[in-house]
Amino acid sequence: MNIHSYLKNIIFYTYTAFVIFIYTRPVTIVRQLELASGLDLDKMFHFLTFLLLGVFAQLNNNIKNEYTYEVSLALIISCLIEFTHFVIPYRNFEILDGVFNIIGCITGIIIVYYYRKKI
Repeated sequence: MNIHSYLKNIIFYTYTAFVIFIYTRPVTIVRQLELASGLDLDKMFHFLTFLLLGVFAQLNNNIKNEYTYEVSLALIISCLIEFTHFVIPYRNFEILDGVFNIIGCITGIIIVYYYRKKI
């Protein structure tokens, strides 16, 4: 492995740890922004967070887009992170949040896949 591969792995795993940390903490910032703006920003944050996770996972994939561990890990995390909210008392489970997690992750993977295909 070269330094470029190590850097991509560090970015992916650091961001994955950040996502897990953020989604297991009490919600304060998003709720404050929603109250201030009057908009439902929760679904947008779910989509954008997991879009970025999908992009980082697919960037760890090689140019031939062969199956890798990181892509499957990102998809598993996007599916299961919302189900952990059943167990965490200060978080609420919403199936629509899980749907936006999965859609965001798959969208990020597809964007990088098609970008590489055009190059």
